[in-house]
This record gives sequence, structure tokens and C-alpha cells, in this order.
Amino acid sequence: MSDFVERESRGGLLKAAAIGLVGIALMASSASAATRLKVAGQHAPDHNATLQLNEIKKEVEGAGVDLKLQLFPSGQLGTGEQVFGDVSKGVIDIGHTFIYSHNDPLLEINTIPYLVDSYGQMRKVFTPGSNFYRVYSDLLAKQGIKLLGIFGEGFIGVGASKKPADATGFGKKDMTIRVWSAAVAKETASDMGFNTTTIDWGDVYPALQQGVVDGVIGGTPEANYTTFRDAIKYYIPYNPFVENTAYYMSQKSWDKLSADQQKVIEQAFGNAALKSFEASEATDKEFMGKLGHSGIEVIALTDAERSAIADHIRATTWPKLEQAFGKDLMDQLKADVQ
Repeated sequence: MSDFVERESRGGLLKAAAIGLVGIALMASSASAATRLKVAGQHAPDHNATLQLNEIKKEVEGAGVDLKLQLFPSGQLGTGEQVFGDVSKGVIDIGHTFIYSHNDPLLEINTIPYLVDSYGQMRKVFTPGSNFYRVYSDLLAKQGIKLLGIFGEGFIGVGASKKPADATGFGKKDMTIRVWSAAVAKETASDMGFNTTTIDWGDVYPALQQGVVDGVIGGTPEANYTTFRDAIKYYIPYNPFVENTAYYMSQKSWDKLSADQQKVIEQAFGNAALKSFEASEATDKEFMGKLGHSGIEVIALTDAERSAIADHIRATTWPKLEQAFGKDLMDQLKADVQ
């Protein structure tokens, strides 16, 4: 090799190395510049809701707007109440949990019993354009939270370790079940014939195993299968409530994003929310079957039996809710399904 060729070769290698170092530096700078958002979920890793969060993560991170999502499923960052408070403060950026009413009793509108009785009505009420969605968004905004979408998981039933008395009616059940921390849950379950006690979601499984409670209301067939199937022997699809968790974001975190980043977040979570209602009926049926195949007895109700319970709750429980929420608000919510 001549001196000239050798010098040129060495020069080329030095230039290539320099370019490579610049590229690495730019990549590192880009990675460090990416906005990282902490996302807290409450569902088990194999639950459809958590799988959907993983899909949202792929969509957001692949949109080319320098966003990274760090997922914490299974209540790793706290209970639903704790996550809600931390999102409000901006400690956690995004939550996907059930919205509890510990800060505002009006948030119990998310569980008005037998407000909807079909999957079509479920989608209509819990998506943008309804009176419910408008009121719900406004209530959350007052607490520094932006609603990104409502995730419709399906209808809620009762999982139990023993068979209730009058299982298909609204007479006394001779058993105690867990309800969540909301007056509407306690009133509804009591009016259905159950004794009730309040237990955090994360403590329900050991409470069932230890016999502290005989059952739990607050989960879809999927939730009962993925979370409680080893602790229950019966599932009764009363369907008084819609299991509606929410995608919600700290307003403080939202305001820090660029317009392009906000658009990506809004579309990814909003579209996932809409898709959930399309899948909820099939998911309910799928996991009702899985409950049966795992040895859990599904106590089916006829349409007439479920309608009788619904009529009883509307006549007995709704007047109490009207006193709590006000007639005007209740009329607005009922108008969504009329």
C-alpha cells in the first residue's frame, strides 16, 4: 500500500469513526429528550385491559413524537384511590383504574345500577357525545384530571364461595359480599338481598380464601376468572353495573406535552376505549365459558328474572340516588337511554 493510499485509508477510517460517534451522540440525545410517562394500571398482566395498555404503548412510542410509556400493571403503584390521587397531583402521569368517589360523591354516577341493560346502550352512554360522558369529564376536570376515555369491560356479576339463597331473585341471600367504597354499591347490593362490607380490591382474594366474605360484586366474568377463580365456586351474572374503568391523565402532565404529543395520546387512548365496547360482549361470553370449564358453577338468570331484579332496583334504589345526585342530573343520565 502506498503512503498516499494508506493516509487516505486512515483518514477515511477516522472520518467514519467520527460520524459514528456523532450518530451515537445524537441517538443518546434523542433518547434522553423523549418524554417518559408513568402509566399505572390495576389489572392482572394477562387481563385484556393490560394487554390493551401494551398495544397503546406500542402505538404511542411508534408515532415518532418522542414519547415513552412506562407501564405498572397489577396495582404496583397503589390502589385505585391512591393512583387517582397521585395522577391528580402529577406524581403519576396516566392512570387506568376504576374511578372511586372518595373525593366527590357525584363520581358514583359511573355505577348507577341497571341504567343500561344491553351492550348497545353501554357503548352509547360511556362514549363521547352522551350526557354521562360530558358530566363525568367535567367532574374529573375539577380535580385536575383529563379524561382520555372510558374502557368498557363488560357487565358485573357476583363471584361467590357459596351458593346464595334466592340466587335468581332479590330476596335475602344469607351471605356477605364485598362491595367497593361507594354508597351506590352498598345500597344496590343490600337491595338485592346481600349483606355487605367494604374491602379494597387488592385484599378481596385473601378475604375470600379466609372466609372473611362469602363473595364479591365488582368484577366481570373475565375479572372473576383471572383474579378469583381459585377462591370462588359460583358466578351469578346479575349485571347491575357496567365495569367501566377509565383512562385518565394528570392535567399537569398533559399541559407539558406538545400539540403533536397530545394528539397521539388522545387518539391512542380514545381509540382503545372505543374498541373495548366492541369487544365487551364477546369477552363476557368467552370468560363465562372459561369459568364453567374451570369448575365454577355459573348460575344463569332468565331474562324475566333479571328484569324483575332490575325493576326492583329501579323502584327501590334509584329514589335514594336521586336524593344524592339531584333530580336534574338523574334525568339527564336517564335521557341517554330513552
